Amino acid sequence: MTSKGGGTALSRRSYRLTSDTEKPKVTGIVNDRLLSDYLHHVFPNGDVKLSAATFRKPLNFQNLSDHLDRLLQEVCVEDDKDQNAEYRLGPATVVLDHTSGFEGLLLVDDDLLGVVGHSNFSSIRATTCVYKGKWIYEVLISSQGLMQIGWCTLNCRFNQEEGVGDTPDSYAYDGNRVRKWNVTTTNYGKSWAAGDIVSCLIDLDEGKISFCLNSINLGVAFDNIKLGPGMAYFPAISLSFKESVAFNFGSRPLRYPVEGYHPLQDPPTVDLLKAHKLLGYVKNIIRTDIDTQEGKLLEKDGSTWQVHGEPTVLITLAHVFNHFSPLMCKVYLVEDVLMNFLLHILEGGGAVEEHPLIQQLLDLMWLLMEDYEVHECLKQLMMSLLRAYRFSPIIPDLGFQIHYLRLTIAVLRHEKSR
Repeated sequence: MTSKGGGTALSRRSYRLTSDTEKPKVTGIVNDRLLSDYLHHVFPNGDVKLSAATFRKPLNFQNLSDHLDRLLQEVCVEDDKDQNAEYRLGPATVVLDHTSGFEGLLLVDDDLLGVVGHSNFSSIRATTCVYKGKWIYEVLISSQGLMQIGWCTLNCRFNQEEGVGDTPDSYAYDGNRVRKWNVTTTNYGKSWAAGDIVSCLIDLDEGKISFCLNSINLGVAFDNIKLGPGMAYFPAISLSFKESVAFNFGSRPLRYPVEGYHPLQDPPTVDLLKAHKLLGYVKNIIRTDIDTQEGKLLEKDGSTWQVHGEPTVLITLAHVFNHFSPLMCKVYLVEDVLMNFLLHILEGGGAVEEHPLIQQLLDLMWLLMEDYEVHECLKQLMMSLLRAYRFSPIIPDLGFQIHYLRLTIAVLRHEKSR
């Protein structure tokens, strides 16, 4: 289903968006020229820069859908995505292999990304391996006990005494004992704690493995890993009883990306570009006022924007949300696009109630999206805020944690979203 307002009549509170099929007399809202100028301002053509409005095709609510479709079709994906996929084997959606790629007793979360050790020393690997190129994944440390995190091949055999790093073709970092493991062990890295993020990097062009702790590079841990036919490496972990972590192979934005290294799971590039483009249109609407008396457009401070029920603005927003709503049900897009936008609104400081724009945007979501879409979007938003709060560096003023709490409070202040 599409979002409300994408071609159906809608009545919510005192607002009513008329469908395209009813063909409203738009000159009763604003005159044809001003409406066209407004729509061209909100939805600028990204490829052709025309200085004179007379060379632009007039826009109205009857042809806006086609215009918006053309703008979104301009979004394309660069060729390097397919090149990276050539060096990877396994499902495109990367999760933990809970069917065959484990040893010992483990509790695996429903999303197949979180795991808790439930025996002496349990091991599990991911469903996807890599054999060429430079790759990265992240591990969110929920407990600081005995764990060995790194990479292994399909031929590695583990038991409840030996895990990742204890066999010839497996390599691991152990932040509990501050060591690295590959059959033998030596001192390496720094001690980790609950709330830390470990980045696991493998360079299969140079044969090197390295690790980062909260973005701090710990240096090359191994520089002579085996390469060649039959050698492909899986993300893997061994952990003792009740230790727990969560993996991010790329289903969410990496907290600490490293230049030149690719997440094992490709980001939803097309949807991501579309979402950013659509959010840009929303920002244009927020920052633009229509002066019907003078017949011109005015730039304004978007932070104080209010939904007053103007038909022109609401119908324009309905066209945007028709495309935007389905994207906001995906965790990657909620975290990268929506959450960052809302956090940016609060960056100016001040009390949460001094930022009415967030309340207005939540009103719009309930007005222009299906209820199930809003529920899923808000669920993903709150889960992303919880992860960000829990796995952010702790500094003396707790600045990161306060930032995420402020947005959480702002959402909870909205009665229908609470």
